[in-house]
Parts: sequence; C-alpha cells; structure tokens
Amino acid sequence: MTKFRAVGELNAEPRLSIASGPHVLEIAPMAGGRITRFATRDARGLHDWLAPVTVASWSCDAWPKGGSYPLAPFSNRVRDARFPAPDGSVVELATFPGMTHALHGFGQYAAWSVELHEADCVVMRYTHGEGEHGWPWAFEAVQLIEANADGARLSMRVANRSSSPMPVGLGFHPYFVALEAELHTTTHWRHEAEIAIEPTDERPALLHQRETEGYTRYLSGWDGRATLHYADGRTLGLIADDALGHVVVHCPAGAGYLCVEPVSHVSDGFNLAAQGLRGTGIAVIEPGSEIQASLSMAAGANPARHDGAAA
Repeated sequence: MTKFRAVGELNAEPRLSIASGPHVLEIAPMAGGRITRFATRDARGLHDWLAPVTVASWSCDAWPKGGSYPLAPFSNRVRDARFPAPDGSVVELATFPGMTHALHGFGQYAAWSVELHEADCVVMRYTHGEGEHGWPWAFEAVQLIEANADGARLSMRVANRSSSPMPVGLGFHPYFVALEAELHTTTHWRHEAEIAIEPTDERPALLHQRETEGYTRYLSGWDGRATLHYADGRTLGLIADDALGHVVVHCPAGAGYLCVEPVSHVSDGFNLAAQGLRGTGIAVIEPGSEIQASLSMAAGANPARHDGAAA
C-alpha cells in the first residue's frame, strides 16, 4: 500500500543574494535550497538565464516551474515508489497524495540550513534521518552555490550517514528560458510516461528546441557540455563534471522554458540497475562515503558547435 507524506508549505523568504561582477543569484534556503534567480546585468538591464521564481511560498507538492533545485539522493522518478535495496529488502517510499511515483528525491521539498553566506557564495545543508519518508538510510547533502566571473557554479555532495551501503544519485534541475540547447550524448533511453525502460539504438538528437507539443528525453553518454541559445542572441555554456554523465531534456507542451537537467543516473535507475541493466549511473556508497558533482554555467559563452561551425 502506498504511504503518503504530509503536504507542507515552503517559504521562499528570506532570499539570499550573491553576485560577481554583473552576475547575480538569489537563493531560497527554506524553500528546497533552490536558486530562484540567475541573471546578468548590462546597460539594458537585468537578463534572466533561468525562469525567475517570484512567488513567496508554495505547497511543497506543487512547486513553481522556475529557478533551479537540487536532486538528492536520486533524480527523476522511482516507479511506484518502490525498489530493491542492496541487501534485497524492498524499499517503499512515501509520496504526496495523488503521486504514484517517487519524484526528485527529498531535498527540494525541505528547508536547508545556511552554513555560510558571503558576497559571492552560499553553503547549505540538508540532513535526512534514517527511515524518513521511507528512505532507510540517513544521509546529508551539502550545496555550494557560487557566483563567479563567468556566471555561476553549483556543487553538491551527498554523504551516507547510516550503517549500511546506500544506493544514491544526484543532479540539478534548472528551468532555462532558452529557446534551444545543443549537446552531445551517445544513448537515448526509451520511456513510458516518463519512466525509463531501456536504452535504444536510436541516435540521440544534437539540437533540442522548445516545441509546442512538448517532450522528455532521457540521454546518457553525455560529454558534460551544452550550449543554450536565447531569443536575444545570448548563449549560456554548461560544463558538468564526469559524475553527471546523464542529462534529461524536458520541454512541457506550451511551456515558456526548457529544462536541461544534468544528473548522475537515468529515470527509475534503482529498479533498472536491480534488473541488471548496465549504464544506469546508479552508485552504491558505503557508510561514511560520499558522491559529489558540479555544474558550471558560463554566461555569454560562445563555444564551437559540435558540427564545427561557430555557435
């Protein structure tokens, strides 16, 4: 039987501001440790890279589609909120009422404590107790969000604070106001209702555009590089480290944003890995161990396209 968790309210105030040169970020620690704005100022004003989050609060099961939030200790969906643990027991996660699958981990639904706030950086921590929301392991997630000369850098680490091995994944979920994204991957995963099934022989697209009908694409073998193109001619370069070998490109029908989500594993990776599929990206870390990942966002970057032409 599905276990339901309480639906609470998240407060996006107060917001912390950091900056480096023309690049500014606003962060709401109490509302899922998320970035609510990332923009760059020039003589014409402030230009947003992410869809800004302007509301002051929201129900944690109905978050605003904007900014960027952390994904920990897993990204995307866990089918039917169930999966086999490394010891063979069955983990049953609690979900919000009306939600069949567990979605996006726990961090974005909770308040994060602020451990450091300086002019150009913020450090936040989320502590998860053993058994909370059905997750059998205690863990900690720590985010470092930095503004720098290029734009911004997001780093996160997840540490196992329990006494048994813990399956784990992590990532970032930004909502870009870009029109399209160029990125190179090697594998396109088939999915049904946004639950990944298996890798395909289909050649992944290089160019991903906002489309009226919408789509979701689960991709792996990513080289960690992407170029996003905006309506006014600006570009944003993404550079992810090797831990983020998967990427989700999500374009809801009629939406004014494009999600390019650097993640460490595929949707429903816990179950797919338990079935013996390779390349899911799922990690299992021992007690006291951790995984970490980072993503840089370079404002105004103009790298070469994968076809060799100037972007």
